[in-house]
Parts: sequence; C-alpha cells; structure tokens
Amino acid sequence: MLTPAQTFGAFDPAQVSLARELIYRDSFTSVDDIAETVRRWGIIVFPAFVRDAALARLNQEFDAMIAARREMDFVIDDYDNIVNIRVLRPKLDAARFPETAAFFSQPVMSEVADATFGAGNYRLNGEIFVSDLGATKGPQHTPPFALHFDKRQVLKFFIYLTDTDECNGAMRALPGSNLQNRATRELAMSRGAINEIANVLPEPETPSMPVTGPAGTMFVFDTDMCHGASTVQPGFTRRTMRGHTHSYDMLKAMGVH
Repeated sequence: MLTPAQTFGAFDPAQVSLARELIYRDSFTSVDDIAETVRRWGIIVFPAFVRDAALARLNQEFDAMIAARREMDFVIDDYDNIVNIRVLRPKLDAARFPETAAFFSQPVMSEVADATFGAGNYRLNGEIFVSDLGATKGPQHTPPFALHFDKRQVLKFFIYLTDTDECNGAMRALPGSNLQNRATRELAMSRGAINEIANVLPEPETPSMPVTGPAGTMFVFDTDMCHGASTVQPGFTRRTMRGHTHSYDMLKAMGVH
C-alpha cells in the first residue's frame, strides 16, 4: 500500500504552514497570485468575496434547489443530517438559477484553471455540490470529516453562504501539504495503483487550521492538500456550494469522457 505522511514530522516543516497570512487576502488579487498561491500552498481564501444582493440571491437559489431537489434530475445524497445535490453545471437551469450559474461560470475561474491545468485542459465546475449539513452525529473517522487528500485531484471553487467557523463545519486545511501529497498521488497514478493510496491522515498528529470566514467567503483549493470538515455542533448548519474542476487527464484516468 502507498502511504501518505503518518506524522507531522513526515511533512517537511519548510513546506507546510499554519500561518493564515500566507493564504488569506483582504481583497481580490490577480489570477497569477491565486494560481501561484494554490500551487504552493494548496489554498487561497477571500473573506466576504460575495456580498449583499448577490449573496442574498445565492442563498435564495440555494433554498429553492434544496426544496425542489426531487424535481431535478441530479444525484442527491440525502441522509438524516445532510442534503447534497450534485448539480451538473451544463444541465443547470440558468433561467431559474441565474446567480448560481453566473457564479460558477466566472471568467476568473477559467483563467485560474488555465494557469493550473493548461489552457482549456479541464472541465470547469463540471459538478456543483449544493450542500446543507446539519449537526454531526457521533465521531467521524472517514472523509469528508477526517483529514485527507483526494485520490483524484480536483480544483474546487468553494463558497460559504453563511458565517462559518468551527461550530458549523468550517473546512480544515494543512497548507503546503499538497506538494508531498501530490507526489504520492502521481506516483500511484503512474503505477496504476491510485485506489491503493492511503489518503486519510492520522489525527491529532497531523495538524490543521480552520478555514473560517463571514458569509460570502470564497476559497480556491487543490484537493492534493490535506483537508477535512469540522463537525457541525447541535443547533448549527453549514450551507455551502462548491464547483469541482478536473483536468481532462484526470477525467480520463477516472474513466469519465
């Protein structure tokens, strides 16, 4: 079995960091900064990226999609504490959900994906996960709560629709871990052994920082980076949308055409 780092010491301390100033930005920056920060650290965060009327419209469309989920032809994960709609962006009704369609079609996202995967070598936000997560029940030892990296690399454009901290499921991250994890994943892919990767990291040996922010916070991250959701406390919910962007090389490796 191909194993990831088993302790924090296995990550080069010069490569990882929990310093928020490395990944948080007070205002929107350039495509070059976004792409380079995600390449180096695995994530970049823009607090309150979406505001006011646009944020209100996204929340309204979120509520409408959750309410009408049985009417739409999308895969739904629906359990006692979670509703997750796997929206296929090409099939999203842009007339009915214009704010959502516009948000996940922004030219800046294409430009970041160009810089990450090469011009046009990707499917931009092919899936949009619309997720309403309630209180977490019992200990969680598997993804999405356990600290992990994805066996199949995804570039994600992620937005918090409400104020989000450790009480209501803020994502946890270990910036910089993407460099070593990418090497592990690419080695496994070259051997045709991607499913054999042990991609769940031990806790609390592997540190992480909560990615917190006010409603409208948007972040871009590479799933080669260690990440996992905080548990949601009783009385709280987590309302999020995230677009999944894959390179065509990864889609081919996944058997998706």
